[in-house]
Amino acid sequence: MTAKRQRTVQGSCWPCKQRRVKCDLVQPRCRRCIVSGAKCSFDKLLVRWNSRPTKSAPLAYQAACTSPKATLFGQLHDAHLASGELKSLDYFQAALWPLLTTATHPCPPPISLALEFEPVLLAMCELAEAHRVLQHDNSPKQLKSISEKRLSCLTLLVAVLLLYFLDGFIDCGEQSASTASHQAGVQAIVEQLGGLDALMGEGKKETPLMLLSEFASTDLTRALLDDRAPCFPGKIWQQIERGPVWWEKQPYGVNLSVIFQTMAEMAFYRQSIQANEEKLHIDQVRDFERRLQPSFSVLSLDHFGCPEEETLSKSELEKANQTSAFTRAFQHSALIYLYRAVCGLPPRHRLVQQHVSFCMGCIQAISPDSKAHNCIVFPLYVVGAHSFTTDHQSHILGKLDSIFRTIRFNSLLSIRAALEELWSSDRQEGDWKVLFSSLGRDVLVL
Repeated sequence: MTAKRQRTVQGSCWPCKQRRVKCDLVQPRCRRCIVSGAKCSFDKLLVRWNSRPTKSAPLAYQAACTSPKATLFGQLHDAHLASGELKSLDYFQAALWPLLTTATHPCPPPISLALEFEPVLLAMCELAEAHRVLQHDNSPKQLKSISEKRLSCLTLLVAVLLLYFLDGFIDCGEQSASTASHQAGVQAIVEQLGGLDALMGEGKKETPLMLLSEFASTDLTRALLDDRAPCFPGKIWQQIERGPVWWEKQPYGVNLSVIFQTMAEMAFYRQSIQANEEKLHIDQVRDFERRLQPSFSVLSLDHFGCPEEETLSKSELEKANQTSAFTRAFQHSALIYLYRAVCGLPPRHRLVQQHVSFCMGCIQAISPDSKAHNCIVFPLYVVGAHSFTTDHQSHILGKLDSIFRTIRFNSLLSIRAALEELWSSDRQEGDWKVLFSSLGRDVLVL
């Protein structure tokens, strides 16, 4: 019996797949598409987009989007984007953006920001694809599985979360712009879908799981500064750690998930003390201290038997040092929270200031080229609020400016202004709640 003839090859472009001919896999345009004049596309997904404006959109917005392609592709004339991304932005502007506002005269979608910042582009494409599937894909395969539908809902949720993270990209002065108040709405969606624990358990896509870890850590750090309980219990970090996360996992020592879990438990403990539900107990404080102490790898018999096994190259050593410095910066800032917010020690106390000094050393050790460099805003702000020397203060401002040059969050400017105002006032000697009272509600921290 002759073998079944295979006309297409794996990884073929979409025009060759549709014509069932052999593709030479040459990118960005294969030879067959060049000869036939077809639009060659190697996108992973081929989707058909409905770019008609949403019927429920305000009339003023529908009029502005009557010809979305004309305005959209005018902006994208010089952009080097895949055809799928172009169609996603087209769909987002015409069919989705009107649903994200209740204003009579909505602000335009952040198309230009999507071209400048890849996270914004990712958010808009994820949201457009999820909405298109939920609205238009009524195939039996899609409808027969509730778990698949819930996964699509999760993808939609993650895109909303990412838009929420990037408040700094959107002018919060606009009435219809995204602000930190969306946190309540995001939390309601999480609860409707079964809670963060359930979403982490059933999610199969790496990007949504990683972004959910971002949302939980962003909520946690902001909750500590707002002097409130975080939205999720401390045990959720055990579940988050099992999936992909935004930070580098360490082969030894304490992982960041353990630190975040301890920080969440300390926040709940402080709220219980303030509500007179619990009393401050030294054994509980020492338990928090033990879990947050920076740790190091210790010598074992395996090191004598295979001394070369854990030898690192120069690049591996630099990466490990950056990860370790980043983790310890969060450990020291969490200990500052323990001593100041939970135990009520004054800001100039010896225990507080020793961790201010150590945390400042960890922050300075993180290179601007490190992936962790842009995620040290929370330790920077906590240390800055407890710094009384001009040298530390100048180093902190320099780090904030360095981060701002990489990611131009408006919230970084607000944090910088809040620190300068704090240093020039007498509030620096106040308690934890007074210390961070000037931080704007629209400022997110990670």
